[in-house]
Amino acid sequence: METTLAFVIEGDAHSLTVISGLLRDLGINYKRNMTGANVLEQLRAMQPHPDFILLNTDLPYGDGITLGQLILRDRQLSAIPIIIIGQQAVDDMIEPVQRVGFAAYLAKPLPKRLFGEIIRRVLAGEEVWQYAV
Repeated sequence: METTLAFVIEGDAHSLTVISGLLRDLGINYKRNMTGANVLEQLRAMQPHPDFILLNTDLPYGDGITLGQLILRDRQLSAIPIIIIGQQAVDDMIEPVQRVGFAAYLAKPLPKRLFGEIIRRVLAGEEVWQYAV
């Protein structure tokens, strides 16, 4: 996955450190945004576009679900799979994130031992709604 590029939108410094470490362990390069501000502009300017987006539901400057909807409605960005990360149990979030069109939902704490497999599945075009920790 050395040529894979992720875009991480995560407002919590501890979670960002964990996610960064997981991506580094997989050999995935990444860019980040810690607030949710100017995400569309940042994504449009990225060349190449990221292979996937990790998007937290709770951001300092906005709601991750709404931000994800804006990304998916953008013609330039709509093909990028979005993995939503949140605090709520998976069962509570599956239906809302499926309706929006996201590729996956992961609840914190992230499933470290399965993280790479989940990323591979999403990059292969699968949707991931459940996992075993």
